[in-house]
Amino acid sequence: MKTSTKLIIGVIGVAVITVAWWLISPLFLTETVDEGLPPTAVESPAPEEEESDQETSETPEAQPSPTEVAGVFMDGEKNYETTGTIRSVEAEDGTYLRFEEFETTNGPDLYVYLTKPGQETTEGVSLGALKGNIGNQNYLIPEGVNLEEYNTVVIWCRAFSATFGTGELTGSSE
Repeated sequence: MKTSTKLIIGVIGVAVITVAWWLISPLFLTETVDEGLPPTAVESPAPEEEESDQETSETPEAQPSPTEVAGVFMDGEKNYETTGTIRSVEAEDGTYLRFEEFETTNGPDLYVYLTKPGQETTEGVSLGALKGNIGNQNYLIPEGVNLEEYNTVVIWCRAFSATFGTGELTGSSE
């Protein structure tokens, strides 16, 4: 009986330590990401198009989408601090949200959501787990999601149902 009791206490102890580490470690660990721009859909002109050299030299490497959206992150609730900029980027495989100079308080179970005004975060569109609490990162927007409608980016902690940061997207037609 004593051996089985010690075994049960040991298993419970390991489980408690594991959960505590999962919850507490983000407070002192950071995850830095530095993703480049996604592959753009704009291709360089073919060599036979040399007659338009002036136009091609003015073409930037990454073209913004026809209606680009952009925003700035703001702090979330309590003491959760979030900074950085957000912009849309058209790429070969779709539209991305790009976080630049991004930094947020780290926490467990952080996800990126797009929501409509007044919508609960969990009812919005999930773009997946936050890749890192510091750095430049890209999130593919699912087809059919309109950024004029889903115009709020939320950094959401699912474990504690807490908002770590938000950003309002505004459009600019070219």
